[in-house]
Amino acid sequence: MKIGFLYYKFYPIEGGAAIHGYNLAKELSLLGFKLYKLNGENDPYTIKLNNPFTGFFWMLAKCDLFYARMDYFFKFRNFLVVLALLFRKKMIVELNAPSDELYLYGKTKAYIDRVDWLMARILKRADVVIVVSEPIKQYCSKQLGLENVVVVENGANPFDISSESVSENIIRQLNSIKSNWQKLVVWSGSTNKMQNLDDLIILAKKTKTKAAFLIIAKEEPGEQLQDVNEPNVFIWKGLKRPDVEYIIKESDVGIAIYDDYHWSRWGFYNSSLKTFEYLNNGLITISNKEGTEIQKMNSNFRYARNLDEMLTFIDEKLPATGSVNQYRTWKHVASEISNLIYRPNPA
Repeated sequence: MKIGFLYYKFYPIEGGAAIHGYNLAKELSLLGFKLYKLNGENDPYTIKLNNPFTGFFWMLAKCDLFYARMDYFFKFRNFLVVLALLFRKKMIVELNAPSDELYLYGKTKAYIDRVDWLMARILKRADVVIVVSEPIKQYCSKQLGLENVVVVENGANPFDISSESVSENIIRQLNSIKSNWQKLVVWSGSTNKMQNLDDLIILAKKTKTKAAFLIIAKEEPGEQLQDVNEPNVFIWKGLKRPDVEYIIKESDVGIAIYDDYHWSRWGFYNSSLKTFEYLNNGLITISNKEGTEIQKMNSNFRYARNLDEMLTFIDEKLPATGSVNQYRTWKHVASEISNLIYRPNPA
């Protein structure tokens, strides 16, 4: 089956949406689907059509369906989704946030209300709308009036890292840190208003154990990470993906700490990608959000209601190393989406 894959640029992998797009393309390809894309660099699992204009019309003629990730911005990719829907192509749309996220970009309630009105009319034409969490499903059903909404949570794979792919400088730095600190606590993510890096630095200052805090940041425009003058805090910015995976894999504890989402009508709505990556690579995973049922099934998941509870979990003795419980990988994600693709009359 041929799929027109209208997604963010995901190759080379940098983080966030790119991790999602790359792994989804990989696993769908391994299931036998042929994926065609219009943007980004060539990757091992999709076929890039070099001219986005003629390529899109080729997709309309040749592809059996479209899989598209949409957001609330006036981007060419979103316009193509609307155009494909007008041509009555079978369409699966992935939506990873409610429109409330536009508050973080300075938009007003009146603007967001207009966006909701527009998105309701667009997404009602889709065969399936895939969301990553129950709160986003609530947004789609209650605010947009959609019925064709299915939750497909994120996942993560255990990292299979060859030493040749990791930069020698990162290996040297991490070996030096290990020789001076007993425990490695890692945070990896983008520097946006949904994160809470201020509290992470407070944890680093207050911890009673000899723990090094490793911050791997992908800086977003206008959200530069300030230097931190703490002896147990080490910061990397803009690392290549193999270096990121190496640092996470070598760590003992992973932190997923988020802001309070007071601006969201639906509360916290993420399907935390970092949480899945930590868990599926054997880290004790501490979060200030309760986690999904799948995440809570993992014995390494720790929900902390406040900073004191987080410190308690950080300072506790590490469990003996055992097998990693891989509760949800990208293969699971692709399998669920494959079932939706083949479902005759998606709801």
